[in-house]
Amino acid sequence: MAKVLILTTENAARSQMLEGWLRYYTRNNVVIRSAGLKPCNMDAFAVKAMIEAVVDIREAKSKTLGELDETHFDQIITLTPLATSEAMSKYPSATVEEAIFDDPKLATGEEKERLKIYRQSVDEIDDYAFNYAVRKLGLEF
Repeated sequence: MAKVLILTTENAARSQMLEGWLRYYTRNNVVIRSAGLKPCNMDAFAVKAMIEAVVDIREAKSKTLGELDETHFDQIITLTPLATSEAMSKYPSATVEEAIFDDPKLATGEEKERLKIYRQSVDEIDDYAFNYAVRKLGLEF
């Protein structure tokens, strides 16, 4: 079974969205984990936007690399340049792909306006996850 790690700086929003979408598309036929380089709390807007998009990530927890049970990953998706550098040094045998998405946590304004930005991120990450599942994991839909 393939093992995929999604690595970012905080593991609060984009990485959790991507983990949720990849789990959704792979139907647990692939080990999918996400982690951040530093601890933080889950982003409530990310959770809400994902639930609206049919993927419930309420039970997800923000984790650091040290909290993961797995020590080997076949493929790593990094969401920040710092995460790419860390992944390449910590997992030299893994295939690393960098996927840069705008950070919805930088959105400003009222809740409605911020949630709109999160929904856009959910859609963008959904597209990426679907294509990744087909292109890199060989899944057919």
